[in-house]
Amino acid sequence: MDRRGSLLLVGLLVIPGVLIGVARAVPAIDPVLESVVLHLYIVSAIAALAFIVAIVTAVFAARDGRLAPVWIAFGCVAVGCMMLGHGVTTPGVFGRPMNLWIARLPVLALTAFAISLACATRIDRADRSRNAGRMRTGLMITGAGIFVMTVAIAVDPTILSGSVPVWGEGTIKFALLGASAVLLLLVGAVHWNRWRLGRERIELALVLASWLAMAALLSLAYGQLWRVSWWDYHVYLLAGFLAAAWAVVAGYGEARTLQGAVGAMAVHDPVEQVARRQPDALHALIAAVEVKDPYTHGHSARVADLSTRIAFTLSLSPEAVRGLHQGAFLHDVGKIGVPDHVLNKEGSLNDDEWELIRRHPEVGWELVSRADSLRGALSAIRNHHERWDGSGYPDRLAQRDIPLPGRIVAVADVWDALTSDRAYRPAWALDRALSHIAAGSGSLFDPECVEAFLHLMEREGLMAERTSLDQAALEKDGACHDESSIPAVRPTATH
Repeated sequence: MDRRGSLLLVGLLVIPGVLIGVARAVPAIDPVLESVVLHLYIVSAIAALAFIVAIVTAVFAARDGRLAPVWIAFGCVAVGCMMLGHGVTTPGVFGRPMNLWIARLPVLALTAFAISLACATRIDRADRSRNAGRMRTGLMITGAGIFVMTVAIAVDPTILSGSVPVWGEGTIKFALLGASAVLLLLVGAVHWNRWRLGRERIELALVLASWLAMAALLSLAYGQLWRVSWWDYHVYLLAGFLAAAWAVVAGYGEARTLQGAVGAMAVHDPVEQVARRQPDALHALIAAVEVKDPYTHGHSARVADLSTRIAFTLSLSPEAVRGLHQGAFLHDVGKIGVPDHVLNKEGSLNDDEWELIRRHPEVGWELVSRADSLRGALSAIRNHHERWDGSGYPDRLAQRDIPLPGRIVAVADVWDALTSDRAYRPAWALDRALSHIAAGSGSLFDPECVEAFLHLMEREGLMAERTSLDQAALEKDGACHDESSIPAVRPTATH
């Protein structure tokens, strides 16, 4: 959680808590507002908004096949059914008698919602398991059961101990409210960090829905029946589901697809979260580079992916990771300024051609600096050819004077260059390339970035041999062109 998220959480909890505390201490400012008609209207609105989200996510889940949106749809169905039942069982509505279900249903609705969101936010390995189909079927059957149960209670609110408390009902109620509050707190924090990574509307809406539901729990537990402090929980729920429904409708209106509306909620890979919603300017620039230099089509994406995973290993903030990902994707955008006959030359470069190649970080920096939405990408673009020992370009920076995004992309860029086929040589074997990256730690590359990279490789089953650095081999094979004919000493580079 960053400062903004913490302030949002405090605001959504402290303000309701203070209001309830003051209302309990000074009953005069917590007047009675007993209106069964208004109550029915509000809970019907909450149910309608919940059903909107449920329907869209359910249709998307049927097409996508992943379980996360199924869980969210299930939670929204539970809220919609039970809150509608809560309104219909209000004593006096359609002649309904006094009953206990009017108080039970919102507690059960919020509990089901909290559990569903918690299940949806886990790393969903179940999507690939044999039990995924059974789980979807089970959730559908359970949702249908909730609907049938709610209808039966709405018809006769006295059934299932509706007129007599069950043993320990008060304790059970507060246990459910407390457990739900903890789940909603954690779920909101997860979605906040996902929103910081991808800037997806639905993620921010789920933050508001989760934390406003926490405020609703507080009001439900301590508010006085039919007083303003009790009505507050309806308002908090209405606001939370209004935000979720707005995000779904706005997302669909913008993308014209269900994927665009709610697709982010099915994504668990943080790298995919970062990559999903990038500025239009980024895609336009990438398209221009790929037309000019087809080599960058796969290279840019792979460097961006690896750089982002290194950044997560180094525990960078979501905002920093987002800017790094953009910069890694665009690190070769300056090739737009390199003549085609130089860029696509298969043989050795002469001094003048090499100088044109060396200018691409500066050209890329100047080009991208015109797009305000890509400010976070600039350091990676300009500094990905700087080297730890100061032998790089364009600014000959050394060690920690090199911005961290440039140091990260330098490792990812060289790795992808070494392990990719080129016109003048085949790709290196992975173990050889890995050993050379390790050997360059402290001379060409930031040791901390190399260690993070090696940690990622170890998770893939690759272990580096700590060999001495083959500088000549890296200078030749770590670049886009065979530069062996150039007499000047040049840094290891990937162009």
